[in-house]
Amino acid sequence: MSDRLRFRLPSFSDSAFYLKLMNEPDYVRYIADHGIETESDALHYIKSKTLRRFTLNKVGLWLVELKDPIEPIGVCGLVVRNELDYPDLGFAFLEAYRGQGYGQEAARAVLEFVRDKLKLKRLCAITHPENEPSARLLRKIGFEKDGQRHLAEIGATSDYYLWQSGSRRF
Repeated sequence: MSDRLRFRLPSFSDSAFYLKLMNEPDYVRYIADHGIETESDALHYIKSKTLRRFTLNKVGLWLVELKDPIEPIGVCGLVVRNELDYPDLGFAFLEAYRGQGYGQEAARAVLEFVRDKLKLKRLCAITHPENEPSARLLRKIGFEKDGQRHLAEIGATSDYYLWQSGSRRF
């Protein structure tokens, strides 16, 4: 899976981490402003959105932690969206941990899980059209841009990427 990272289901005790992550400027700009203003808001989001995805779809965005020291640094996993043909690879990391290869390491671990355990052949990913760091990461791990999609669920047009198992860059 991953040398430096471990993945786990989010828990109610992660509300301070979610509050911090979801209020970072790049998260709000490139992903969404979920209106998370307090730890109580974050706890409600964990319950009603994050854990609910795992209940409904058996997948979701896992909390990503450093193995040593054990510390949450981001989220990475799969989002099932009714408007997309394939599960969506999603990720977000605290600013202090970007640019150190954690996003790529986490995404590759999820792709390995998808290929080996879930036996899925294709995934997609969406990014804000101005989010070049995320687009670059997706291209590095074998995703190819396939136009744009407007998703009512997020109320925006996103760049759309596809990945196929067996990609030469995976």
